[in-house]
Amino acid sequence: MITRKNISRYFDLEADAAYDNWQAMMSLPVRDRVHKRIAIDNVFLDEDYRKTSDNDYELIKVRAVTNLSDFKEGDPLVLHDKDSFNEIECTLVKFEGDTGIILEVFPLNMPEDLKLFYGIPLVLDKALVDLSDYVYDPFLDSLPDAQDIYWRRMILNTKPRPAFKNIDDCAEQLQDTIKRLKVKLLPQQEKAIIGSMAAKDYYLIQGPPGTGKSFVLALIIIEEIVYFNHNVIVVGPNHMAINNVLGQLLKMVPRIQEFMIKVGQPYNAPQITVMRKGKIYRIENIPYLDVSKANNADDAWVIGMTPHSLYTRRARGLECDTLIIDEAGQMTIPLALMGMIKANKVILAGDHKQLPPIITADKVEDELKQSVFQALITKDNCTMLDVSFRMCEPICRFVSDLFYDSKVKPYKKGCGDLIVCDDPLYDFETPIVIHHVADYGEQTSDKEARFIANTIARFIEKGLPADEIAVLSPFRAQAANIKRHIRRHPLFTVRQRNLIVADTIDKMQGQEREVIIYSLVSGDLNYMREMADFLYNPNKMNVAFSRAKSKLIIVGNLNQIRRISESDYPHLHRMLKSKYIEYV
Repeated sequence: MITRKNISRYFDLEADAAYDNWQAMMSLPVRDRVHKRIAIDNVFLDEDYRKTSDNDYELIKVRAVTNLSDFKEGDPLVLHDKDSFNEIECTLVKFEGDTGIILEVFPLNMPEDLKLFYGIPLVLDKALVDLSDYVYDPFLDSLPDAQDIYWRRMILNTKPRPAFKNIDDCAEQLQDTIKRLKVKLLPQQEKAIIGSMAAKDYYLIQGPPGTGKSFVLALIIIEEIVYFNHNVIVVGPNHMAINNVLGQLLKMVPRIQEFMIKVGQPYNAPQITVMRKGKIYRIENIPYLDVSKANNADDAWVIGMTPHSLYTRRARGLECDTLIIDEAGQMTIPLALMGMIKANKVILAGDHKQLPPIITADKVEDELKQSVFQALITKDNCTMLDVSFRMCEPICRFVSDLFYDSKVKPYKKGCGDLIVCDDPLYDFETPIVIHHVADYGEQTSDKEARFIANTIARFIEKGLPADEIAVLSPFRAQAANIKRHIRRHPLFTVRQRNLIVADTIDKMQGQEREVIIYSLVSGDLNYMREMADFLYNPNKMNVAFSRAKSKLIIVGNLNQIRRISESDYPHLHRMLKSKYIEYV
C-alpha cells in the first residue's frame, strides 16, 4: 500500500542516494570526472562580463578550453578552483559559441570578491541538489495523516473502474469540435478523448511511439477549457514533455495563446511559434505565476509546469479542475501525486513499455519503483492508441510484434523511398538490417564506431540530410566514441558533424529520424550476461527502434547475443528471428 509514510521514506532514500553518488563523483580526480563527462576543467572567468537575468540574479560568463561534458541548460553547477577553497554555486543558463558558458548566480551565492577567481584555471562540477526543505517537505505537509485518504481515497491503492458521466453528450460535443477544427480522428483516438472528457475522477491513455498522443491531449485540453470551462494544469517529468503538449495545442488553436502560460526558467521556455493570417502566435513563458489571479480568474486557462513548481514560489497554492500528466510512464508515483492532489480529475498519458522513471536509491520499495502509469493501468481504465504515424510499415510491425503483442498498426503502407539502391544496407526498401561485428569489448567498440561512421558517410553521399540520422547506444562511452569517429572522418563537413546525433537512448525519447543506427556494443559474454538487464532492457530497445521512420540498422556481435538466455530475454530472440529483418 502507498502511504504518506512510505512516500516520505522514498524522498529520504533518494536524497541519501543522490548525496552518496555526488560524494563518490567528487572523490574522483578532476581528469576522471572530465573523462566521464561530468566536469569541465581549465575554465576561465570572463572578467568583463557581468549582467543580470530576468530573475534579477547575477549572470557571469566562463570560457572553456574544451567542453566534453554532458551538461545542459538548467543544470545546477559549482564553479571552483582546483583546491575547492573558493566556489560559486550557479545554474547553467546557456552555451555561447564553442567555448562560452553563461551561468546564473543567486545573489546570496555571489562571492564578495569575484577577483579571487580571475586569471586562474577553474573547474565546473555538478552541484548537489536537495529539494527536501522547499519542495518535498511542503508537499508531505499537505497530505493528510490518514493512511489512505489522499487523492480520491488513494486511487493508486484501489485502481477503481473510472466513473463516467454524460458520455453521449461528450461524444456529440467532440463531433462538433472535429468539424470546427477540421481534424480527423481514428476510432481509438476518439475513444480516448471521450473517455477523458466523461471521466469523473481519472483516465489513462497509452500512447505507443508515434500514435499521436500529444495531438489527442491537445483536443482534450480544448474540450476541458471551452466545453467544461475547466482550468487545466499540464505537468510532465521534464520541460520537453510539457512544451510538446502546449506546442501541439498552439498549432491546433493559435488563439488559445491568450489563455495559456508556461511557468519556468527562460531556458526551458517553449520555442514554437505559429503564423496564422500574418500574425505570430507563441506561448508566454513566465518564471513566477500570480497564483491568486489564476485561482480567481473568470476565464478558464491552461498552465504548464513541473510538479515541483506547485510547492515553490513559482506557483505555490495553484489548484485546477483537471490535471494532465504527460509521459506518465516516466513519472514516479510521488512526483505524480504532487500534482494529483491539486486537481479534481487527472488524465494520465504515457506508455509503460517505453522509458521508466529514473530512481537512484536501491532500497526504494518495489511498489514505488514503477511509474504512476504502470501502477494504475488496468484493462478497464485505459485506451491504447493503436496506429503509429511515424514508422514505415515493416518497422512498425517489427516494433509491434516485439513489444506490443502485435496490437500497434502502421498508418503508412509500404516503405520509405528517399534512397532506393542495390545495397540493402542503404536501400529504404529494406527497412531493417542487422550487421554483425566480431568485437568482444564491454562498453566501447572501435569496430562498430568505424562501421557506423562509414555508413553515415555513405548515406550522406546518397543524399540523406545529416540531421535525419541518429546513432543510439546503451552506453554513454560508446556514444562519445562514435562522435569521435564522426569528427575524425574526412568525408564530413563541420556542419554535418554537428547535425548528426550520437547519444544514449534516454536522450532520444520523443524524437524521430529517417535513419536510426543502434550500436549494441558489448561482445564479452560474461559482461553481457551480467549487464543484460541494462543492455537488453525491452523498454529501452523499444524507444531506440521506434525512433526510426524509414530505416533501422542494428549493429552488434550477433553470435554472442544468440547465447543470451531466450527464456529471460524473449524479445531479443524474437528480434533475431523476425521476418522483417535482413542480415547484411
